[in-house]
Amino acid sequence: MKKRMITGIGALSLILSFSLLLSGCGAGSGDPSGADKVYVGWVAPLTGSGANYGQQMLNGAKLAAQEINDAGGIKGKKIEIVSQDDKSDPKEAANIAQMFTGDKKLVGVLGNYNSSCALAGAPIYDMEKLPVIHVGTSPVFTEQKHDYMFRISVTDAFQGSFVSRWMIDEGLKNPAIIWENDDYGRGLKETVSKEIVKDGGKIAGEWSYMLSQTKDYTALLTNAKQSGADSIFIGGLYTEGALIAKQMQQLGLKIPVYGTDGLYEKSLIELGGDAVEGWKTSGLFLPTDPSPALQSFIKAYSAAYGSTPGTYAALHYDGMKILAKAIENAGSNREKIQAYLTKMPEPFAGVTGSVTFDEHHDSVRSTLNKLVIKDGQWQLYQK
Repeated sequence: MKKRMITGIGALSLILSFSLLLSGCGAGSGDPSGADKVYVGWVAPLTGSGANYGQQMLNGAKLAAQEINDAGGIKGKKIEIVSQDDKSDPKEAANIAQMFTGDKKLVGVLGNYNSSCALAGAPIYDMEKLPVIHVGTSPVFTEQKHDYMFRISVTDAFQGSFVSRWMIDEGLKNPAIIWENDDYGRGLKETVSKEIVKDGGKIAGEWSYMLSQTKDYTALLTNAKQSGADSIFIGGLYTEGALIAKQMQQLGLKIPVYGTDGLYEKSLIELGGDAVEGWKTSGLFLPTDPSPALQSFIKAYSAAYGSTPGTYAALHYDGMKILAKAIENAGSNREKIQAYLTKMPEPFAGVTGSVTFDEHHDSVRSTLNKLVIKDGQWQLYQK
C-alpha cells in the first residue's frame, strides 16, 4: 500500500486544525517544547456507528494515564493524550496518521478500533517509525507484518477458530454466516467457513451487509431461514447484531446465534432486548470476574464515567499502561520504544490478562471466555 500524501490547501487546513487541537489540549500552554510532558496520540471513532466503542477506548486510555500521572508520571513527566476521531473512515484514519507522524512530540499512539482504519494508517506509521498499539483484529495485519503496529486484541483468526470449535462441539455443523462487508467481517467469515468445513461441516450460505448502512435484513434472513441452516454466525458489531436479532424474531427464525467480541457489549442487550437472549460470543473480559486487579479497574472506571467498562475500554487501559512502561524503559525515542515492545522482557499483567507480542506483533493469549446472554445479562457459558 502506498503512503498517502496530503497536499495543497487540504494539507494546510489539516495542519492548522491539528495545531489548534494541540493548543487546546495543553501542548502549547506553559511548555512550548513539551519537555515536561509525554505526548501520546489516540485515534478511534467518536462519532458514527463505532462511537460507543471509541468513547470506551478513550475513557480507558484516560483512566490509565490519570493513574500514571497521579503516581508521579513517567520519570516525573505527565502523560498528555492528543485525541482524534477517525469516524470509522479509513481515509480519515490515513489523514490522522499523517498528522500524528508529523508531530515530533508524539512518541506513540493508541489506535484504531476498525481494522480497515488501522490498516489504512499502518504503512504511514511504519514509514515514519511511530509505534502504535491497536485493537484491529483482521488477519491481514499478521500477513503484512507492520513493524510499528502492535495488536493488543485477539485476532479474528483466533476468535473465529475458537467459536467454530465451540459450534462444532455443540453439534452445529451447518451454519449461515452473516458478515460485515469490510476487512473485519471478511476475515471472520473466511476463518469460520474454513474451520467448519475442515471439521466435516458445510456452510448453508454467506450473506453480507454494509456497516452503518444496512437496516433491513429481512431478505437476507429469509434466505438464511430457507437455507436449512442449523445456526447463524455473525461477523459484525452489536449495533447491527441487535437489528438482526429483532428481525429474526419478527420472522420466527429461532436458531442459535454465535459471534465474537464485536457483539460482546452490554449495548447489544439494551438494544436487542429479549431477542438476543441465548446469543453466544467469545470474550476476553467479564466484569463479574473476581480478579482483584480487574475489579479495581471496574470500580475506578465506574466512578470516573458512571458506567461499567467493556472489553475495549479494558484493552486501551492496558494499552496505555504497556506504552507507558515501554517509554519508561526506552525513553522518548520512537525507534527504541518499538524495539522494547518487540522484545518485551516479561509479559505484561493487565486487566485483560497476560500480554506479550509474537514475531508478527500479535498479542499472545492462552484462551478466551465462552459467554452467553442469560436472563438479560452476559454470563459465563455452562453447558
